[in-house]
Amino acid sequence: MDIDPQAFLSQYADAYNSRDPERLRSFFALDDPRFSVFEDYSGELFDGEGYGVVLESAFDATAEMDFDLLRSDRFGELTVVHAIQKLTERDEEEGIGEVLIRATLWVDVTGESPRVVTGHFSLVPLSETECCVPGGCQG
Repeated sequence: MDIDPQAFLSQYADAYNSRDPERLRSFFALDDPRFSVFEDYSGELFDGEGYGVVLESAFDATAEMDFDLLRSDRFGELTVVHAIQKLTERDEEEGIGEVLIRATLWVDVTGESPRVVTGHFSLVPLSETECCVPGGCQG
């Protein structure tokens, strides 16, 4: 099966934005023994059962999600999708807040629909100084 990574990311964001945890879960191969998601900002490595619980929280979310596709590469039965995930929160008192997250998703493309089997999410540094360490810039 071919995958249109931009369409895949748009549909994923739409499921989140519609607060539909069941539809959101359909983008992840939670029952696959290879499944894992690491969030470096929380320090958590999730298996399918644990991440299923995380996806349930979309029901109560208030932010809107969007993606900027950076790159997509196919490796046999898997497509690796690199993107910037944007979560935008609008608050009458606080204004608009945005969080940028680097997302690397390994998507199994062998079934009826593409499904994420593993992923890595990390916060994008807010400024150059936050990604520079002694010895050079890491961002």
